[in-house]
Amino acid sequence: MGKTSFREENRVKSKRRYSVLSVLLAGFIATSVFGVGLSLYVGLGTAYENTRNLWVMLADIDLTSVQRTMHERMSEVDQRSDWVAEQVESGALDPSFQYGWTNAMRALAAADMDVMAYGLVTGDRQFIGFNPEDMSEIRRTLPEDDILFSELAHIRGPVTNRTGYPRWDPFFNRTVLTSWVPLFYDGHYLGTFIQYLSLSNLSESLIRGREDLPGTPFILIGGNRVMAHPQLRNWSQKTVNEQTVSADIVRSPIPLPTIHDIGDPVLANIGKSENIPLDPDDARHHTGIRLAGLDHNDRYHLIVTRQVLTAPISPVIIGMYFDEELFDDEWDRLVLASVLGGGVFVLSVIVAIILSRHFTKPIRRFASAARAFEDEDIATSDIPQLKGSRIREYDDAARSFNHMMMAVHDRERITSLFGKFVPKSIAKKLLASGNDSGVLPPQTSEATVLFVDIVGFTSMCESLDPKQIIAMLNDYFDCATQIIERNGGIITQFQGDAILAVYNVFDDLENHADAAVDSAIALQTEVEKRTFEGLALKVRCGVNTGSMVAGNVGAKARLSFTVHGDAVNTASRLEQENKVLGTNILISETTRNLMANPDRVSKAGDVLLRGRHTRTELFTTNPKN
Repeated sequence: MGKTSFREENRVKSKRRYSVLSVLLAGFIATSVFGVGLSLYVGLGTAYENTRNLWVMLADIDLTSVQRTMHERMSEVDQRSDWVAEQVESGALDPSFQYGWTNAMRALAAADMDVMAYGLVTGDRQFIGFNPEDMSEIRRTLPEDDILFSELAHIRGPVTNRTGYPRWDPFFNRTVLTSWVPLFYDGHYLGTFIQYLSLSNLSESLIRGREDLPGTPFILIGGNRVMAHPQLRNWSQKTVNEQTVSADIVRSPIPLPTIHDIGDPVLANIGKSENIPLDPDDARHHTGIRLAGLDHNDRYHLIVTRQVLTAPISPVIIGMYFDEELFDDEWDRLVLASVLGGGVFVLSVIVAIILSRHFTKPIRRFASAARAFEDEDIATSDIPQLKGSRIREYDDAARSFNHMMMAVHDRERITSLFGKFVPKSIAKKLLASGNDSGVLPPQTSEATVLFVDIVGFTSMCESLDPKQIIAMLNDYFDCATQIIERNGGIITQFQGDAILAVYNVFDDLENHADAAVDSAIALQTEVEKRTFEGLALKVRCGVNTGSMVAGNVGAKARLSFTVHGDAVNTASRLEQENKVLGTNILISETTRNLMANPDRVSKAGDVLLRGRHTRTELFTTNPKN
């Protein structure tokens, strides 16, 4: 019982227990893995979003630049057409006056022009114009499709400049956009001023400066016609070789390629792209920009488009798409960061193990010392001491623990020494009483008394050396004490060679009658089979149960614990009656009646005890016991 039972009752019920080091490491690793994983997850998402937003921003800038360039070019073309029409209408310029007309055309060429050719279309489908680069004259007969707008203008009368639908022109071997305005003077149709704007230049301007940059720019017209694209020149050359098989075909304009003809699988499947909503707070949300994603052939593409609502030919969509390779560099950087992070994590774990072992060493020493504290023999063992620590909390705990251990050791030592002179249970009660009087309140209880005496001790003392007598008694008392205390008894007195032990005093003992009888039997058995300091002994035992008073008696400065009452005297007299009845153990009737199995004893006789008026029935143990 005692510390052992308390320790078992308060031990953690779990099958497994964990050290502080393992808990700290597990917590560190778990939080680190979670933190690194969360950082990588957030970092990957953030990197993707940042990369996407960066290239969307750059694409938006490029698209804005293209839109501005288109607007500026068309504005210049429109201004030029309006100027010529106004000059003719006012009579300041006459197309039929060759010299004046040529000089005016040369004057136009002096300005920075983005057109391939410009000139006059006469009523017989003849185009007489100039190349602005070298002012070389260009003469050609227009296809019927090109002359149609001139004939319509002749019928309708004066109108503002118009822009024709973009197409590939075999004469210029380029994709062109035509701007024309009919010329009238005094209500008479004089011809049509026409300008040819190269869309191939527009495609080249989209590509120029982007050779080393990701992204493919494009311009769509009419929903599915490609007006500008890096592969438009290749398409035009291939188309010329396939379709120009006769002079008529050569003179006829070819429609712009569709998104399926240009040889760009992403553009061909742009209709299958899924819209990516923009953040409502994004400033680009109100500029008409649109984001879309397309999964094609196990590759992801980001598409950025903007519809030009102010173009003279509508609808026009300018855009740019990016391949997923754009994000490979960012992914490689993340992989490198992950590898470096993993290396740092492993290094951190190693450092954490070293630091944890260092910082948990005081805790392990504390646990080891605490386990030593659980030892019942702490009074006689070395006192476990904890070393100081540079960590303030550990150092304070170590000093407090050392002080506690010294106090507990001293207390246990006092209890041990005190127990050599009074029963240990009584010593513990006195120490736990909280006062220094050394007095326990008298206690009346029904208990069983065992009185033991050595046979022939007086004669033995006459023939033996006193030192041998003391050594023999100490050896004998040590044996008897172990037996009595093992059965729950308390030895209150050593009277010469006699032992007075009680059961069920202060310590509740339910089967105190059986405990006293078992002690007497065990003592008889032990004495019969061994010697004490070389001497063979015989002992007689008297066992009686009755009411008695237990407490401290003596002077204020010197007290002793003992029991008083007729039951105690009766046990002493029963021990002496063994001489008369020739027995070694005599048991009173009151003790027999409380035994769990009274048949363990048999009647030894009836005797008249000293101080009694009636005979007392006595019992002894059966030989088999």
